[in-house]
Amino acid sequence: MSLLKLAPIVLFVYNRPKHTELTLNALYNNKLASESTLYIYSDGLKENASHETIIQVSEVRSVIRKQQWCKKVVIIESDKNKGLAESIKNGVSEVIKQHGKVIVMEDDLITSTAFLTYMNKALDYYQKRMSVFSISGYNLPPNKMPIPDDYDYDVYASLRNGSWGWATWEDRWNQVDWSVSNFKVISKNQPLQDAFNRRGDDVYPMLESQQSGKLNIWSIQFTVAHFENHAVSIVPTVSYVDNIGLDGTGENCKPNLSLRNRGLNENEDIKFLDILYEDKRIINAFYSANCSLKRPLWQKIINRLSRIIGGKNVFVIKRKVFS
Repeated sequence: MSLLKLAPIVLFVYNRPKHTELTLNALYNNKLASESTLYIYSDGLKENASHETIIQVSEVRSVIRKQQWCKKVVIIESDKNKGLAESIKNGVSEVIKQHGKVIVMEDDLITSTAFLTYMNKALDYYQKRMSVFSISGYNLPPNKMPIPDDYDYDVYASLRNGSWGWATWEDRWNQVDWSVSNFKVISKNQPLQDAFNRRGDDVYPMLESQQSGKLNIWSIQFTVAHFENHAVSIVPTVSYVDNIGLDGTGENCKPNLSLRNRGLNENEDIKFLDILYEDKRIINAFYSANCSLKRPLWQKIINRLSRIIGGKNVFVIKRKVFS
């Protein structure tokens, strides 16, 4: 794979030196790291930052200079704190304008050695397929996101974009409406909200929180762009990424170790979807995994007993996207 064809990597860091070093070490071990360009955006201190945070930010800036992580490393340090959302919007826009495509990471992502290979191959494969708006490197663990045994591909088409190691192209990124000017229309239309929530029943509440100013994020606007353009994200059946920021240190991630991926995908010979379609079994499993409504314990026990004797679940309260 030629250097001219490789997408640049954009990494956003702030005040987690240990996470940052682990992330960079894993990236360094990628098979295409020695041919890739890495942009590192280091966010600045908030006003009245604590002494501890000042030290942490300084340590992060030492870590990112510790060695030559990729063939070329460009470091952009901010004098003031922009926050993750603005940093990503601005940083991705700057780099994608120069290169036409990007691979985006944050400071808490452990990648397999095949991560860059997968991302670059997927970017090349789907570049001209305008219904694909993004590539995700992360997938839920197998116990949360079961893939049917007879599924023939190494990726699937998801209605929801991922933010834990992802990639996109300039022409898709430029279609994001950061103000979400159609929010009032969506907020007054229940069928539109239901359609939007096919990605998981948390997405419309997340959009409401973002619009009201309660949540300062960038990813939900990108999700809206997927929705409004009837677009999908390409997701690997086995994750190339493990998120070590689920320990409670992340800005927008609550502690949730159940989303960790212990065994990462090392496959470089990827079988992509030739014809984009939504496998209803996978879409329903994805929705179920992203559904906040949970069964009570006694119903789970009865369902389990029913399956043991060869039956089906007796209690099903998670709605399906496809029946």
